[in-house]
Amino acid sequence: MKEYWYWPLLLLCLITQNVRAGSSNEMALQTLTGQLQMLSLLPDQAALRLSLQQLQQTSSSVVPSGQLSNAEQEIAAFWQQQGVSLPFASLPESATPLQRAIALEPQRQEYQLTLNRIQYLLWLKNQPWPEIVPKGWLRPGDNHAVIPQIAQRLLWLGDLQEPQTNVYDYSEELAIAVKHFQARHGLKVDAVIGPQTLRWLNVTPQQRATILAQQFVSETIYRQQLPDSYILVNVPAYELSLVDAGKSVMQSKVIVGLPYRQTPLLQSRISSIVLNPGWHVPRSLLRKDVLPHIRKDGNYLRDRDFLAYDAEGKVVSQTAAEWQQLARGPFPYRLVQQPGRHSALGRYKFHFDNSFDVYLHDTPEKQLFSKAERAFSSGCVRVEKADELAQWLAQHRVKDQRTWRNMQQDYHTTQWFSLKQPLAVYLVYWTAWVDAQGRAQFRDDIYHKFSSVEELR
Repeated sequence: MKEYWYWPLLLLCLITQNVRAGSSNEMALQTLTGQLQMLSLLPDQAALRLSLQQLQQTSSSVVPSGQLSNAEQEIAAFWQQQGVSLPFASLPESATPLQRAIALEPQRQEYQLTLNRIQYLLWLKNQPWPEIVPKGWLRPGDNHAVIPQIAQRLLWLGDLQEPQTNVYDYSEELAIAVKHFQARHGLKVDAVIGPQTLRWLNVTPQQRATILAQQFVSETIYRQQLPDSYILVNVPAYELSLVDAGKSVMQSKVIVGLPYRQTPLLQSRISSIVLNPGWHVPRSLLRKDVLPHIRKDGNYLRDRDFLAYDAEGKVVSQTAAEWQQLARGPFPYRLVQQPGRHSALGRYKFHFDNSFDVYLHDTPEKQLFSKAERAFSSGCVRVEKADELAQWLAQHRVKDQRTWRNMQQDYHTTQWFSLKQPLAVYLVYWTAWVDAQGRAQFRDDIYHKFSSVEELR
């Protein structure tokens, strides 16, 4: 009977393999379910929601391989339709269920952090979330009956670290939490709970999860096309990012277009920098912005370094009273603001071809960058760190660096500098994301491009 000594060992190996297979199936089930929970928050995804329901009804101890296969196919088909490539397509046949499930995840560092936050919010939706109505503004030091609700909400959302001890007092600890919350939502960080802060406090966990899911998918799809080096302006975040060789080089606050003069969403390539640009006033802005100033002050053009040109290109001179009178009717002249300290374009203009006649540029109104909401322009993008951006481009992309260096102390001569290699530029619109620290960031939908928060599932 000695020849049968190996049977117990063989049985143990078979049991171990089955346990591992079962464990792999269970982990694959959890992985697929997590992604389906996120994708099911997107509109018009009935097939994905059905797959999620089927997986949620599956016992974790018995996971049919066919059930996993159906979910895999639905997820793979979704991302394929969006043009997002996944490692799943190149997996060997020997891949385990868990390996297959992981290979279906978008290849972004933010994916797991975003998924974790969405799953937490979906759990949090079972907590009571009544509308908070203080009927007035709240400031540190106040005492109010809604303070416990606000504190509990900030505790659930991760902005408050410990429960409040002084239940109805707007304490210093709560003020710190409110400031943290305001910063995450792009609001003025002042600890004052006014209409905007209150509106975001009343956004439910389900609504937050839906916004995050939709924006993550939208950003993932868009980022498929990004090269290794580019400038990206996220309009509702009022932020510019410069990426070179896949690494972040700088970030800058920006000012974007007003809601009724929106900054367009586009992609192009910065081909040149204009040092000391003059501003050729478009006719539309002449009527809306410049003529009203002239009607109030006949010396406006002189004081702001504007030159007026007639149809033959000759400079026109008028008295203050004559300019005011001309501004009240059809204005016959073309206006160009000269380079210098009054120039609306500041020291630099970053030119890229587009049909909207917009560009990135410097601005003399630096004080506006201290504001939380920065939709002030007529469509162009004003860059706070325009000098830093220009110097980086000069060092890495400008062809004629000698002339660039020689003109650094010249603030009045306009000079175009071509780039030896154009730099891609993207103007995008993303209102929510999870940052590297795992904090959910939300921004106002300043151009009302999406369904209102109240309409989200």
